[in-house]
Amino acid sequence: MSATSAATAADRDIVIDLRDVETRFGTHVVHQKLCLQVRRAEVFAIIGGSGSGKSTLLREMILLHRPDAGSIKVLGVELNDLSPEAALDLRLRWGVLFQHGGLFGSLTVLENIGLPLREHTRLGNKLIDEIAAWKLHMTGLKPEVGAQYPAQLSGGMMKRASLARALALDPELLFLDEPTAGLDPESAAGVDELVL
Repeated sequence: MSATSAATAADRDIVIDLRDVETRFGTHVVHQKLCLQVRRAEVFAIIGGSGSGKSTLLREMILLHRPDAGSIKVLGVELNDLSPEAALDLRLRWGVLFQHGGLFGSLTVLENIGLPLREHTRLGNKLIDEIAAWKLHMTGLKPEVGAQYPAQLSGGMMKRASLARALALDPELLFLDEPTAGLDPESAAGVDELVL
């Protein structure tokens, strides 16, 4: 294998590539010259104190906030100047578990899990419900939880239900924003084990 083809193979293995990312809110500098790479099949954690920019960085990587400078590539796609169509295509390739769950309170857990499938596929309702039930099972929740509403769930159950929704479209990449925040040690250990 030549050095060029080895470098190309290594580049294909990179799923997140940040170069010189800078983020400011007014005069407050959140990120300055931030660089990092995440490789395929790698579990990568960003750790820092409250207000250190972890959630801001996640929002930049999932196209919810634009950095002031630098380059962000996710799954080989440069995020700057994406068309709305290209941005949607890219978003369908990842799943996100938001810090506070992000489940819709007016939908049951099963309806929340099935929502991405209803919005972005042409699958029938019966098949969507079956897939949603399977994703619920994958996260260790009992079938009856699917009929409950988010307000009826404990913190650990909420995280697991949110993870099931993040997995609904079988994403290539999974973003987790503080997946164990606010959980007791046993529930946090369970979510950590589930992620691994």
